[in-house]
Amino acid sequence: MQVMSCHPRHSSRPFTGLACALLLVLATWLHPLIMGLADAEEAQTTSFVFADIDGRSVRLTDFRGKWVLVNFWAHWCPLCWLEVPTLNELNRRTDFVVIGIGLDYGTNLNLVREAASQHNLDFRAIVAGGARRDPASPYRQVGPVDFFPTSYLFDPNGELAMFLPGQVRVDKLQSFMAAWQTKAGGPAPLHLAVNFGKVETLVRQRHGSAGLKAYNDWHAALIDLASRPVALQLAGVNDFFNKHVRLDSDLRVWGRDNYWATPGETLGKGRGDSENLAIAKYFSLSALGIPAERLRLTYTRPASGTAKVAIGMVLAYYPAPNADPLILDARMPAIKPASERSDLKPVYSFNSLGVWGNPAGVAGRGDNLPVWQDLLVRARNEGFE
Repeated sequence: MQVMSCHPRHSSRPFTGLACALLLVLATWLHPLIMGLADAEEAQTTSFVFADIDGRSVRLTDFRGKWVLVNFWAHWCPLCWLEVPTLNELNRRTDFVVIGIGLDYGTNLNLVREAASQHNLDFRAIVAGGARRDPASPYRQVGPVDFFPTSYLFDPNGELAMFLPGQVRVDKLQSFMAAWQTKAGGPAPLHLAVNFGKVETLVRQRHGSAGLKAYNDWHAALIDLASRPVALQLAGVNDFFNKHVRLDSDLRVWGRDNYWATPGETLGKGRGDSENLAIAKYFSLSALGIPAERLRLTYTRPASGTAKVAIGMVLAYYPAPNADPLILDARMPAIKPASERSDLKPVYSFNSLGVWGNPAGVAGRGDNLPVWQDLLVRARNEGFE
């Protein structure tokens, strides 16, 4: 490889002083970009593992089958906040995940948390990345950051597909994704958080042909809903269970006063109380990729009267952390916001991440609710991730 030099002794055709200066400026400007592309190419063969600001593990392998956009931002970057609505909208897609990494905030997680709240970041995960110039920072698992904002796009196979310095342009992103899908021979691979084969086997073994038919109907419904917007997924899952599972008491169905059935058990029996319908909806929506933080199983009692105990369970969907949740109710076909359900009063709620309210003195974490932890183990054994 020939090397151009600005020094007369190293070239038969020495450059003028002005040309040398221009070349040096150009070389200085191109070097970080070239190095960045080289680092990005190297990152293509790697993965990443982070802990988000709530202590949860965030791994690239968790999102196989989805597009993953890792977005870097900093507190002093006004352009970073301008693209937040665009990124929030992308994160609402069922085939897309946005992970935000805040840099240059020091080691104070609260600063990252406050910035994310102040600017309404509604991403799948928020990570504190530390100092941008720290060579040991875990964010470098993704790639270099020489501009703000900067994003990296990983394809559904987990490979680094695109480097985006500056603001994300949705039209450019969508064109790239469409071209990738065409090259891949079709749409992005469908990934649902459930082992259908395992569920089918268990339902067939325990509940025979009637259970298998119910499973097949449920399987077809989930496949159809997988590529649809969240609003249609909520309506589809709610409608499926309200129509296919008849309300009945645990005593008549299971021979005991209170039994939390797995989704497969509820499908197999074709009957269940409000608890078991809400639970089946929860796992079905989770299988479609709706994150646990947006779903809460909620015990309710009538808003009027003298009832002192919870008498029913609904599933609440939160479009955003502090939003008015939508209520999926076994006793009502329409999904309505909680603000329009004046007939119900919440007692306590929970999901796989925690417990809210006061269930007989239990509060704080989902692992403090033994019956729920037992159900989670049985559901995972059944095939739900």
